[in-house]
Order: sequence, then structure tokens, then C-alpha cells
Amino acid sequence: MANENNTTSQGERFLKIFSAVLIIINFIIAFLVYPKLPEQVPSHWNFKGEVDGYSGPFAGAFMLPLVLLGCYIMFWIIPRIDPRRANYMKMGRVFWIISTALIVFLSALYWSTIAIALGYMENLPPLIYLGSGLLFIILGNYFGKIRFNYTLGIRTPWTLANEEVWYKTHRFAGPIWIIGGLVMVIAGFLPSFWPPVIFVISLLIITLIPMVYSFILFRKIDDTN
Repeated sequence: MANENNTTSQGERFLKIFSAVLIIINFIIAFLVYPKLPEQVPSHWNFKGEVDGYSGPFAGAFMLPLVLLGCYIMFWIIPRIDPRRANYMKMGRVFWIISTALIVFLSALYWSTIAIALGYMENLPPLIYLGSGLLFIILGNYFGKIRFNYTLGIRTPWTLANEEVWYKTHRFAGPIWIIGGLVMVIAGFLPSFWPPVIFVISLLIITLIPMVYSFILFRKIDDTN
């Protein structure tokens, strides 16, 4: 047990350091590219994958690194202020695996946006589908290990009202999110019309099915009691 806790602690420490280093790298990139960015930096893409929103060079260079820094600080604070903070200790490094996956995803999005602004890339949407799919796969893989809390996981009125509903919903949703993530990854390689359609449908499915399941399960348990 001691060795297991020590391994978890080391793994968690590595993830915290890795995330911090990644954020520092993003700020270094921001300072390096800021003087080179054009007046308009792509910041938003529509359903067809066309750029329909721009930001200035300062926002384009520093906005996401600042957002990531804010997220990182929150990842440190949340386990200390959540009413169920004791459960974060029981999760071990799962919380930081998920947090680091999000930081990696947003960092990749930032790098891609900068590359497009500087003319090194032409298109971002396929990377969004691939990155989102991988993120959902990671989340789904660890859903069964997420302890009851008020911040991380599938937070519906019914999962938050009953711990049994919480655990059963997350175990049920895990495979669904993994399959949905795989579908999103595959969609990233399809012709331009299909990726956004498949992405939206997959997102609706992996969101709505666990939500409905948690409601039905809660009603069933409530009726039994």
C-alpha cells in the first residue's frame, strides 16, 4: 500500500510539473511570436471550418497561455475548496491526468492557431476533431475512477443528489465516451462535409445518453426507497 501511494504521489508530481513546464513554454512562444503576428489572428471557426472570428496580435499570442495559467491555478485550488475534497485524495493522480490532458489539448490548439496565423498551416478543424476525440477517450477511460465531487465529472441534478447514481452513471458513460472519442478521431480523416456533422452528433450522444441514464437510475432508486 505504501509503495502504491508513493507511486501515485510521484506520478501526480510529474503531471503537475509537466503541466507547469508546458504553460511556461506557451508563454515563451507567446513572447517570441507576438512581434511577428499579423494584425488579425484567427480565433474562431464556423461549422464549415471557415474562419469567422479574429483577434488582435496581443490576444492571439497571450490569451490562451493566460487561460491555461488560470486553469492550472484552479486545478490546484479546486481540490482544497470542494466540499468533497477528501475524495480527491482517494482519486490519486486521476484528477491530474484529466487536468493535464486538458492542458495538452488547449496547448496543441494554441500552437496550431499560431502556426495558421504565421502561414505554416492552412486548416485547424481536423486537428480539433482529432484532439477532442483523444481527450474524450482519456476522460472516458478514467470515468470509473472519478470519486463523487462537485467539480469534475458528469454533474447532473441526479448524479449530484445520489452517490450511487454518480458512480453507476460514470461507469456506464465511460465506454460511451471512449467510443464517441474514437468516432471523432476517425471523423478527422473524412472529407470536409462529414467531420463537423459526425462531431456534433457524437457530442450530443455522449452527453445526452448518460444524462438520461442518470435520471432514469435516480427515479428507479428513489421509487425503490
